[in-house]
Amino acid sequence: MDTTFFNRLAKSNASTICRNGIRDFVVENPSYMKDLITFATDLENKNQYKGVWIIEMLAETHTEMLLPFIDQIADVASKYKHESAIRGVSRTILFLTNSKKISLTESQQEKFIETSLDRLIGDYKVAPKAFAMYALGHYAQKKSG
Repeated sequence: MDTTFFNRLAKSNASTICRNGIRDFVVENPSYMKDLITFATDLENKNQYKGVWIIEMLAETHTEMLLPFIDQIADVASKYKHESAIRGVSRTILFLTNSKKISLTESQQEKFIETSLDRLIGDYKVAPKAFAMYALGHYAQKKSG
């Protein structure tokens, strides 16, 4: 992992300017996607939620950039403990679920449904529950339609 990029992520803050700057950097330098995913999915990294913020933004605006990493995201989505990471990955799941640019595999869908159900019935704040509800609603609509 590029230590300069790692430090930039670790020292970032929640301001829109800071997060947009990192998102734009990754969009302009897609070779850093692997480093971003590694940073955000490392559950031992106390700052992993800062990487999740950027992934969440990319899921909203540049979903296709996440395509090679969806399995990695799906595997760790249910394991986050930090509230900010939980919120961010819940919103990421919603964007990936509703995306018209990518298709999720059956396995990825199952993992996202399971994570969303856990968020909905677990002891979580309102935002992750709402994102989970919308994602599950999308799947329900897809199955019935």
